[in-house]
Amino acid sequence: MTGITIKRTFKSQLGTGVASILTCFVLSLILWPIWAIVMKSIFIIFASQGLTAAGPKVAAQLIGAMVEGSFFWMVINTWIWMTLVMGNYGKTKFTDKQPWAGLWYVLVAWFFGIVAFILLISFLGIWWKPFNLAIMFMPKTAADVGLAYEGWETANFYALAVILAQIPFVSLLQKWPFAGTSKQPTESFGVLAFSTAVTWIIWMALIVPSFMKLSLGEHQILSQPFGSWPAFVAFCQAFVIFSIMPVEGAEQYPMKLFAKKQPLMAIIGFIIALAAGFIMPAIIKSLIAPLNLVPGTPPDVIVASLELSVIVIMLTWHHLFGDYPSAQLSPNTAIRVLTRVAIWFIGGGVYGVLWLKTFKLLPIGANSLGMGFPTMGILAGQFALLMTILFFNTFFDKWPLVRKQYSTEAVLSKNHNIS
Repeated sequence: MTGITIKRTFKSQLGTGVASILTCFVLSLILWPIWAIVMKSIFIIFASQGLTAAGPKVAAQLIGAMVEGSFFWMVINTWIWMTLVMGNYGKTKFTDKQPWAGLWYVLVAWFFGIVAFILLISFLGIWWKPFNLAIMFMPKTAADVGLAYEGWETANFYALAVILAQIPFVSLLQKWPFAGTSKQPTESFGVLAFSTAVTWIIWMALIVPSFMKLSLGEHQILSQPFGSWPAFVAFCQAFVIFSIMPVEGAEQYPMKLFAKKQPLMAIIGFIIALAAGFIMPAIIKSLIAPLNLVPGTPPDVIVASLELSVIVIMLTWHHLFGDYPSAQLSPNTAIRVLTRVAIWFIGGGVYGVLWLKTFKLLPIGANSLGMGFPTMGILAGQFALLMTILFFNTFFDKWPLVRKQYSTEAVLSKNHNIS
């Protein structure tokens, strides 16, 4: 029989959280340039002929999309699939010790991200030229580069469809109707398969029309949702805030106010999130438009960025601060949940403004540090920090700030602090 002894560098919950966020921030500043440089070098090898034919400006756009796509598919999508849907199944297959368990699971995530991209995108690529893998990875002409860029841009934001569709299967639907029906990993595979089908529909319905310019004769057969990509993203971020809220520290509220059983809880939660998607951006836009926080940037982009900042703080507070305050510190449920909500929105607002004022100086934002690696800008750049936080907690268990020591039953009997 074994047990776990947890040793923390900082004894307090808040101390661990502060140290963790500082660690993750520094790591993100280091890891993104490394990722971008390595991926850029790999893609240039494959696409060199087309990049040369297209010219420097267009070539830089394609390389940026390719590098961004590698991050979206291998990091963002896979964290949702491996952690939220699969419950980190197989993370300790070879060892319980960190950082080795985390490193193993990073490799697993990268592998499944590549496989998922090949399976999902290459199938379309049989008939859709922009999704043809030969064109996406090895364009030969300037025209091929244009098609490849359109394909990568559209394929990249499959990640947004994953966030919109697959996260609610866990946060709102609580994996119903698969939950408790079978042993792992069968149950999670059922959720993954069903939610992937829904994700594909969302991607085709909302993301593809946002990027593809298709016509039938003289008739344009697609129109952008919400009229523009920034407006659509602002809707999405507000929707995500309220769709993840029930499992990120709100203790199933607000949907629990109206229902306590599935699938009614999920239906109510979806309606609340959908309403927030329509209402919240308009409110924020009316408040921040006169401030002109980033001159020359469309207001919808600023709105989306501020909403994403709230999401970053929500997830940070859940993963690094353990949804402080706990039930022991604050027994009253209403006070406890409302305190967390205040932290999310006030903290998100402060962080959001700081991000808007500093992202051009940061390598995870828009500063390539003179090294020429692709940057992700005002919106996607926040994911470099966010994903570092999520991997740090779920893959690496906050190592080395939190260390787990596995001991036998005899050792555990010696008054070790088991948590």
